[in-house]
Amino acid sequence: MKIVRVFVTVLTILVFHLSIAQKKGIQKAVKVNTGPWVYTMYPGNIIKTTFSPEGQLPAPQVSNAVIEKPLIVKADKFIQFLDGNTRYVIDESSATLLRYFEAAGFKGFQFSLTEGEKIFGTGERSLPLDRRGYKLNLYNNPWYGYGVNADNLNYSVPFIISSKGYGIFFDNPSSGYLDIGKTDPNILEYGVSSGELSFYIIPGKNVDEILRKYQLLVGTQPIPARWAFGNLMSRFGYRNEKQLMGIVDSMRNQNIPLDAVILDLFWFGDSIKGTLGNLAWTNHKAWPDPTKMISKLKNEHINTIIITEPFILNTTPNYEPSKRYHAVDSSGKPFVLTDFYFGQSGLIDIFRKDAQNWFWSKYKQQITKGVAGWWGDLGEPEKHPAGIYHNLRDLGFNKLFKADEVHNIYGHYWDKMLFDKYALEYPNVRLFNLNRSGYAGSARYGVFPWSGDVSRSWGGLQAQLPLMLGMSMSGVPYIHADAGGFAGGDGDMELYTRWLQFAVFTPVLRPHGTALGDLDPGVKNIPSEAALYPDPYKSIVRSYIQLRYELLPYNYTLGYEQAKFGKPLVRPLFYFGGYDPELYNANNEFMWGDEILVAPVLEKGATHKKFYLPEGTWFNLISDAQETGGIWQDDKVDLTNIPVFVKEGSFIPMFESDHNIKSSSDYNGKEVTIKYYPSSKESSFIMFDDDGTTNNTLAKGKYELLKFDGVTKEGEIHIRISNTHKTTVIARKLKIILPVPYKIISVNGKTMDISQNYFNINYSGKPLSVNIKVR
Repeated sequence: MKIVRVFVTVLTILVFHLSIAQKKGIQKAVKVNTGPWVYTMYPGNIIKTTFSPEGQLPAPQVSNAVIEKPLIVKADKFIQFLDGNTRYVIDESSATLLRYFEAAGFKGFQFSLTEGEKIFGTGERSLPLDRRGYKLNLYNNPWYGYGVNADNLNYSVPFIISSKGYGIFFDNPSSGYLDIGKTDPNILEYGVSSGELSFYIIPGKNVDEILRKYQLLVGTQPIPARWAFGNLMSRFGYRNEKQLMGIVDSMRNQNIPLDAVILDLFWFGDSIKGTLGNLAWTNHKAWPDPTKMISKLKNEHINTIIITEPFILNTTPNYEPSKRYHAVDSSGKPFVLTDFYFGQSGLIDIFRKDAQNWFWSKYKQQITKGVAGWWGDLGEPEKHPAGIYHNLRDLGFNKLFKADEVHNIYGHYWDKMLFDKYALEYPNVRLFNLNRSGYAGSARYGVFPWSGDVSRSWGGLQAQLPLMLGMSMSGVPYIHADAGGFAGGDGDMELYTRWLQFAVFTPVLRPHGTALGDLDPGVKNIPSEAALYPDPYKSIVRSYIQLRYELLPYNYTLGYEQAKFGKPLVRPLFYFGGYDPELYNANNEFMWGDEILVAPVLEKGATHKKFYLPEGTWFNLISDAQETGGIWQDDKVDLTNIPVFVKEGSFIPMFESDHNIKSSSDYNGKEVTIKYYPSSKESSFIMFDDDGTTNNTLAKGKYELLKFDGVTKEGEIHIRISNTHKTTVIARKLKIILPVPYKIISVNGKTMDISQNYFNINYSGKPLSVNIKVR
């Protein structure tokens, strides 16, 4: 095996330390005896390092992940060349590059790992959050029926966060790997098969700071339409209009809120195989009038989402017309997949503008019928052999690229196509696009990834928490699962209930599963819709879905925090750092935003749940019972509940409607309930609100920020309410609820008599001060 190691030392630097001033920034180029190293500064004291091996052609960079502009600042003061290593010392963070290497067809970098250092991120894997000790492929990979410890799933991200206060983003979408102390416990090794050799060192004192800097580097996710935070009804699959509308009626009759229906591949065909690529309602008996059906659903405030795939089968009418837009073989002829599960097929070359335009024309036909969102499946791509080549001429490259060179970024450019087309032709619409694969920065294109074809089992459920937290720490904020599970299963209703209780506190609530009826008698028919389950399971799940809707103002604000600041919706307990080592051991719970701690029940027949409450006072979200943190809890649980706690000092905006909520459209912002959990420590919360549908309200300034400040002093609770952004102001009735007894309140000095456990305030945008005497 040929191994080349390049040590970057003061002694090996040749000829020059050259500063190159450019229009967009200043780069520091250091030439060593094997090629130049170039250092470029970015906002947040991020340093990009690029290496070009001597004697090799310049490597192409097909990634567009980074959108931040470089600074006109030198990197010199942050880089030390010492003892054969390159050390990046930025603020209180440091990372040490040991060497560049070439081995076994891969090129890359090796970094030092220190004692006790933990490594997080790397994308979608159902492994422990600390990925140290694993060698992980960087290759988007479908895995049918996976459970715990699946190490290579649909969405890999070459980004890591270290517990020592730095992150590294390796911006290269070609196939590769991360060896995080597996081969050598003291070395993190990154290797790729081709492409630009570069990485970004991102300093930060905790996960929050590192992740926010990274998200601003590659882009945050736009705020979704409000309905995207609702209950999205989905299965594999609804086979005809009568069946679909019957289940919708059952959901409505059973008082289960609903915001969307999602149609799998039966919308364009009557079988599983042989129909991919139809991209049209071909079965007129099953779907006699799609436009009328979609309109009827819309009148009920239910959005229609349909599936698409980038594969065009040779049994469909679109095959011949689309061949010119397919990826090709080495001779330039359209490549034919002869061993694809669904049938012989071509693959759309998504990197070409003419292919995008053809594909988009099929989307537009459905948008005119009223389709509101998209489900992009098989976008790894699922079948992508080494013999396929892609044409990237529209990205400025005059050569064909092998599949492995662009595999990990195929889904990303599919996302980009949809986002760009909507921005051009439907600029006021917020794009909703489910896609199970992508790359760093895909979030900025409005993508909602799900975790693939998970096993419908307790192992499948247990896999979701580390997967979701790992993806959140990889800059993929709207990761979620087929709630209830997808592959296999025996119809365990306890499993379904526990999974839905968990899913209510995840970025997207989308119950899904396999229910094929008589199409495949060998597959058990297990519904995903709560209305089709018997009690008590139905009633329990309904109460949690209703809770999801009650939390709509809070959840919507989490979407704002992602778009504005790059904060994930789901966060590990150690997100803000701290010195409590138990935060790193609390792996079976998570924070939903900054205020709510969720400890899902993940074991069959569980009667107790062990979880950790960090330091401070915590309130049970349902019962308001208080607990003192800094200890491990062992709470009794039954099927009706999971532990959900709110930390002291929190304001939780809620939408109350006496459990008669039908969809998110019932919310108008005019009546909002605010639950405040008192604390002797000063705290604040900013609630975001806009019309819930218009695109780019942040850029347009058409939104409202309601700020709540609170503290308890000398037996009195002090609350201040103000408006920090007044472009759009709604006259509101605020219902204030406290989980502690009180007897007297005053608003702006005016005393009010209170006989209930809440009080109402009319708020029109001017600051209000509320003082409450605690009993």
